[in-house]
Amino acid sequence: MVWLNRVEAYLDDLEVAADELARQMKQMKVDQVPASKGDATTSGGIDGSLAVGVNAATERLASCLSELEGKVAHRERLLRAADAPESGLTLSEKLEAGREPRSRSLYRRCETISEMMADINNHALSLFVCQFHLANLTDDVVRLMAGVSEPTTYGDSRKPDKLGGNLFNESA
Repeated sequence: MVWLNRVEAYLDDLEVAADELARQMKQMKVDQVPASKGDATTSGGIDGSLAVGVNAATERLASCLSELEGKVAHRERLLRAADAPESGLTLSEKLEAGREPRSRSLYRRCETISEMMADINNHALSLFVCQFHLANLTDDVVRLMAGVSEPTTYGDSRKPDKLGGNLFNESA
């Protein structure tokens, strides 16, 4: 099989895997924990169905990531193939160096998939930051209402405190 045919098949598989990962990331949400129903199916105010849904979504995400990791090994085999172009260290560089129209077309597809992966990465990072901050939302709201200085995680501890005790009154 010609190298460009193998690259095209790889890009087809990669595009499907990236699309599945993108759909899974869009389905990942930061849900509000429902109020406790007070029966045996709840645990600490968390509805059992929510926990099952989160676990299922996490398993699907892990499956998508595992499939994508498998594509990395496949790409390495393509890069090291005996019939691969010698110029370039990445698949994009090898395709860009090609003179034929098919190589240029595959290069554009590779760039499109790369942009899709960058968007997925940005979405994942945003989701992590939101979940990180929402995990301590109650503590942060109490801290803001009490006028306690902000934690030094993000800022310079030498700067003067800008918080007052009536932040919500000021914003209203």
